[in-house]
Amino acid sequence: MDKTLQDFVDQLGTQVDTVLLLKAVEQSPATIFITDSVGRIIYVNSKFVEVTGYAKNEVLGRDARILKGMGRSSGHKEMWSEISSGRQWKGDFHNKKKNGEYFWVRATISPIMDHEGKITNFLGMNEDITDRKQVEEALEQSVAESVQMATSLEFLNAELKSTQSQMLQREKMASIGQLAAGVAHEINNPIGFVSSNLRSLDKYFKKLTDYLVLLEKNIQDKVPETWQEIKPERKKLKIDFMLEDSEDLITESLDGSERVRKIVQNLKTFSRVDQAEEQWVDLNTCLENTIGIVWNEIKYKSKLEKDLGDLPDLNCNPQELSQVFTNILINAAQAIEKDGLIKVRSRHEEESIIITIEDNGSGIAEEHLERIFEPFFTTKAVGEGTGLGMSISYEIIKKHGGNIHIESDLGKGSIFTILLPLHPEEQSL
Repeated sequence: MDKTLQDFVDQLGTQVDTVLLLKAVEQSPATIFITDSVGRIIYVNSKFVEVTGYAKNEVLGRDARILKGMGRSSGHKEMWSEISSGRQWKGDFHNKKKNGEYFWVRATISPIMDHEGKITNFLGMNEDITDRKQVEEALEQSVAESVQMATSLEFLNAELKSTQSQMLQREKMASIGQLAAGVAHEINNPIGFVSSNLRSLDKYFKKLTDYLVLLEKNIQDKVPETWQEIKPERKKLKIDFMLEDSEDLITESLDGSERVRKIVQNLKTFSRVDQAEEQWVDLNTCLENTIGIVWNEIKYKSKLEKDLGDLPDLNCNPQELSQVFTNILINAAQAIEKDGLIKVRSRHEEESIIITIEDNGSGIAEEHLERIFEPFFTTKAVGEGTGLGMSISYEIIKKHGGNIHIESDLGKGSIFTILLPLHPEEQSL
């Protein structure tokens, strides 16, 4: 046994059998560590060694951030503030093993105080949740790929119906819009009553919690002998844990339902069919809605920066312009292998609106630039693209009296610049 842990247990001054306690800690399926008051490790159990790959003598006396989990967590300051104030903290860390492999843990860190209330140590208990995180990420990826596949199939179906730029006329966009609106409606109904029920449940739960606290206080004050009888059963049933966890579960469920609601709203806005073909719209809103639709194609490989200026409303077909933005954003994401950056910028200059979409992907060879807007021309492998997306985008922008221009350096990225006049009837088409 480590002398430091033995000393620590001796300082507890409890009636717990020391040997039994040490055996329980050593044989625990959870990763357990103890630090001094400034975060230096003084004890780790066998499970810690097994999970992290570090021998005990490699971590004793080292800062607990040896696993780099705390340094990678945006909540580290909040965590330290909590435990330094004498409160328990719970949260997830993305830690790093000795061999460089990353793993997820759900941590509970508690301060340990002496008889004077001074913090002398911190106790950490970690549960390995790597498999759970992988399942969640795999599920999210699967859902994202399914949604993206459905969207891509709709776009591909529209593109293959004709070799002309008129593929995106009113009839095709209306049919896609009706399908999307129908799906959004079917999702919106159940998520509506789920959200409503959750909000009601949240109110009921808070009232029940307040009642329980009041009831227990009255029992403690007026019938202490009854309180002593029920106190062990209360502890056995883990009432405090259930109250705390139930509150978290309700909050997380409400957050999830709100996220679904926003996705449905973006889909309805993107494919709305109960509006005129041309209308006055804010292109920033159009860009935001389009980004929401294609976000799953982007977020796994690239960051996205938005710099949207104040724009006057433009009389246009927002569904067609959303198609242009979608084509360019998806192409940008596909040109990036990993750790990329996509920048979306909008400006009002003189009598025009200028939209730029820039990426740091693979870029386009100079000999291909002049052909990028030709129908059926593509730099993708056979079966990965029809070569119609950019030609359709070109025709849509021309139809709105504007211009679309591309600059690209092979291996460095591309910049698409879209210019849309506020008064296209005054310019030659």
